[in-house]
Amino acid sequence: MFIQSAATELTEMVDDLLDLAKVEAGRVTISPAWFEMVDLFSALRGMFKPILSSESVSLNFEEPVDVTKIYTDDKKLSQILRNFISNALKFTPEGEVRVTARRTDGDWVTFAVIDTGIGIGPEYLTTIFQDFVQVEAPIQKRLRGTGLGLSLSRKLATVLGGRVDVQSELGKGSTFSVTLPIELSPTPVE
Repeated sequence: MFIQSAATELTEMVDDLLDLAKVEAGRVTISPAWFEMVDLFSALRGMFKPILSSESVSLNFEEPVDVTKIYTDDKKLSQILRNFISNALKFTPEGEVRVTARRTDGDWVTFAVIDTGIGIGPEYLTTIFQDFVQVEAPIQKRLRGTGLGLSLSRKLATVLGGRVDVQSELGKGSTFSVTLPIELSPTPVE
């Protein structure tokens, strides 16, 4: 079990480093297509169901509000949301992780991952999306990570024409969100 866990961590770290290098070198390939929001949520639900190890944490996907389809790179969006969900589950010992999508400001959609976890201190909120930044907390010492996932998510959101955001209160949980245009501009990303 330990060897499998360590191998998985190393694979994830290498994948994150490679993806980050591609984005920074301008070599990331964007493949936008129209897709249904329910399909994205269904795939994410199926992906996380086997790893929900604790019955004290529930993972809920809400019905998307005012948006059924989006034109973007679904794999990149899924990568961002997988990172947000994975972190939320990791830092929520009990309670709920909720995933939402709603139309905002006309032609934009905001995806949010809301948890009732340990939260993040205000001193980290301005730096959490930078490379290799990790929050200093007792639980962080037990749960290893690279400090690259949120940085990569921010960069992928930018490539997709959007942005990421975080709101959090220590001891009360966090909301990580990504806001993207409903229809990605056909302008190539350099």
